[in-house]
Amino acid sequence: MEVLMVALLAVVYFGGFVFPVVGLTMSWREWFRVRATAVPIQSDWRRIATISSLSFLTAAFPLWAYAAVREIRGNYSYMSKSAQIGRWSSLIVFVICLFAEGKVRRYLLVSAAGLLFFFGATIGELP
Repeated sequence: MEVLMVALLAVVYFGGFVFPVVGLTMSWREWFRVRATAVPIQSDWRRIATISSLSFLTAAFPLWAYAAVREIRGNYSYMSKSAQIGRWSSLIVFVICLFAEGKVRRYLLVSAAGLLFFFGATIGELP
């Protein structure tokens, strides 16, 4: 049981640093691929959710990068204002990503989960 908990902590901790970059890159790649193949729109609200998710995740990326650099340097607090904004905004973006279009959704969820991992669990977890 202890090994399982350590493995889960490792996934959450390192996922907070890796998942946002990989997920955002892959979701933009998939979005350009979907647009290039002229896939018919499933529904208008799913397209709006996809575009909104991509926009919000791209806008949250600089905040994540700032927080990640400060966390690596060891001078970032879980209670700082940017961490609180990051936690709430990543939760909102995760909910919006749930309604995105099918092929792009999985990568959007990986990126949003990475933001949640980082702002919710990674900050200040290890010395």
